[in-house]
Formats: sequence, C-alpha cells, structure tokens
Amino acid sequence: MKKTIFTLLFTIISITIFGQNIVKEIPFRLTKYNNILVPVIINQKDTVQLMLHTGSDYITIIDDSYKKMKSISISDTLNNVTSWAGYSDMKMSKNNVIKFGNEEFSKIPIFIDKQSGHESDGKIGLKFFEGKYLEINFDENKLFVYDKAPTKLKKYTKLNSRYSQETLYIKAFPFIDKKPVETEFMIHTGFSGALMISDDFAKEYKLLEKFEIIGESKLSDAAGNVILSKKSILPDFELANQTFKNVPMSFFDSTIKIQHKNIMGGDLIKRFNLILNPEKDILYAKKSKYYKDEYFKL
Repeated sequence: MKKTIFTLLFTIISITIFGQNIVKEIPFRLTKYNNILVPVIINQKDTVQLMLHTGSDYITIIDDSYKKMKSISISDTLNNVTSWAGYSDMKMSKNNVIKFGNEEFSKIPIFIDKQSGHESDGKIGLKFFEGKYLEINFDENKLFVYDKAPTKLKKYTKLNSRYSQETLYIKAFPFIDKKPVETEFMIHTGFSGALMISDDFAKEYKLLEKFEIIGESKLSDAAGNVILSKKSILPDFELANQTFKNVPMSFFDSTIKIQHKNIMGGDLIKRFNLILNPEKDILYAKKSKYYKDEYFKL
C-alpha cells in the first residue's frame, strides 16, 4: 500500500515538475525612439545595450561602442555586405560568449556595424530565441521566453504572419481610396516610425498623387548610407482587427529602387503585446498600455 501511494505521489510530482512550461524573463527598456533595448554581457567583461531586431538573426556592435570595449578582438572582414541603401565592408569577431537574463551562449560571432537604434550599442536578433515562444510584453517591459505555447494565448488575437530568411512578416490593410488593400509588412523593431511603404506599392497606388506630402526625413541604414523619404498621413490602417486613424507613413520618390519591402515599425509594434514563434509562423497580439499613444515624429 505504501509503495502504491509513493508511486502515485511520485507520478503526480513528476507531472507537476516536467509538465511545467518553463518561463524565462529578460528585462528591456523601450526608448523614446520606440526601440527595445536588452542589457547583454559579452565575454563576462563588457555590458552593452542591444536593440532587439526582428529583421536579423545575429549580433552587431556599432563602431563607436566597439572602440570602448575590452573583450572583442577582430578576426575577419566581410566584403560588400548588403545594407538598406548600399554596400559596405563589415568586421567580425568570432567565438564570443554572450549572456542576457539567465541565458548564456558560446561561440557567437559579433559583427561591427556603423549604426544602430538610438541609445543602443548594437543589435541582437531572433536567432537566440529559436524554437521558443517569445513574448514581448510592453506593459511590464519584459521579454518572456517559453518552451511551449503559453495558456494566455487564448486572450490574444492570432495574426496572419510568416517567417522567411530571418524576417517576420504580417498581413495588414492600408486603406487607399477608402478601400482596404491586403498588404504584407515586415515587422521591423529597428524602425522608429509607424509605416515605411515600398517603392512598388507607392508607384502602383500612386501615393505621390493621392496623398499630401507633409515633409521629408533623413534616414540612414546600418552602413551609414543616408537617403531622403517623403512623409504623409494614411487616413485608415487596419491591424489585428483594430483600425488606426491618421497613421504617419514614409515612402521614397526616386528613379532608383530603394525600398523593396513594406515596413511596420516600432511606433505601431509597441501598441501591442506580442507572442511569437517565428519558425511556426505564429504571431499573436493584444493591446498594450501604449495603444492610444500619440504617433512618433520622425
């Protein structure tokens, strides 16, 4: 009888322990430029603030921050690396150890770049959350990492998304001539604004003719290439079954093709707490405390 009770008790305890969905917490800071900064320790010596970048799968450190660091040594140079508006050479450091939260990774390459998000020392990509469910919780300023789908998904809205070449995409509906146009957007936490429209979309729907230009912005990519964009206002934009009014958007007026993808930036992303598993094309959203914030001015 005692053996039976012990066996039953052990079985219950085992289910409780091994049936848990282990959760790991990583703090972050949302900057006024809508960038998510994660504190990262490199080689047990250097502490840096890296911007979570949903359009990347590796770590970069900007040149200015690299010069102040003690633990990184350059081991190689990559030539003619493609950036947003051109090409550049990129230095690389091999076999680094990085730690954020309680997670530690070894043999990690680090690339030296020229620019990153404001207030950051570089970028960290989604590769470090591979095979996990990642929650970006703007209400608590924390990343939560789960081994399996959390039960709270029931309270979130499932979005139409896909993951390709280390990049997360989502379907949304900009309204052109008062009609919704189903459009795919790249989720880009490195872009501070709300929407960046591709050259093809701007040309097909004649944005220069249909929308008033309210200004211009200077934008630069990681390699330091500077380009000018037009600024306008999109009257209606539908995302996650919610309609946003008067959304700022940028696009280019150039004979040279610059912007190949539609981009949804941090100004819209922060308005939702997100749970994602890119490899499974899973993305869920729920309104955050920033949902009704005023739009960011580029």
